Amino acid sequence: MQLTDPAVDDYVSRIVELLERYGVALSKPAPGEPVEVLEADDGSLSFELIGSLPDGRVPALSTLAVRERLRPIDGELFERDGYAYELIDRERDFRRAFHLHDPERFERRHLVVVHEHCERPLGEAACDHDEGSPIRDGYAGVTVLMDAWTGEPGCSESRCLE
Repeated sequence: MQLTDPAVDDYVSRIVELLERYGVALSKPAPGEPVEVLEADDGSLSFELIGSLPDGRVPALSTLAVRERLRPIDGELFERDGYAYELIDRERDFRRAFHLHDPERFERRHLVVVHEHCERPLGEAACDHDEGSPIRDGYAGVTVLMDAWTGEPGCSESRCLE
């Protein structure tokens, strides 16, 4: 996925809108605060969205996080080179995570650049890293998290990389 510098803010705002349509109550950014797109020393951009899912509990027992990093590739053009989409469902004692980070290491070691995590119960994984499929963009990342939250919690479909 590639975006121009001016399109990054619009992209992030649309992810926030999608989360709100699903009923996610964002805690980062705080209600009424703008999303902060951070720029690192190397020129890369990143953002983090964290929220509670509408599970009817106060405080909510289910949370999700959307994190992405985009690196500059040509002038005002950026390419996503890292993501972490994570769901913690405390009521069902379940965690699902979809990651793209350290692609060179994962490709060298496992011949894949993306991986997943599945824990049930929380904190216990049959495998440290499961084989994953690339997630196209933040919209698909939100959708995969919502599918994990509304679906049957389980890790049996995953193929272990280690």
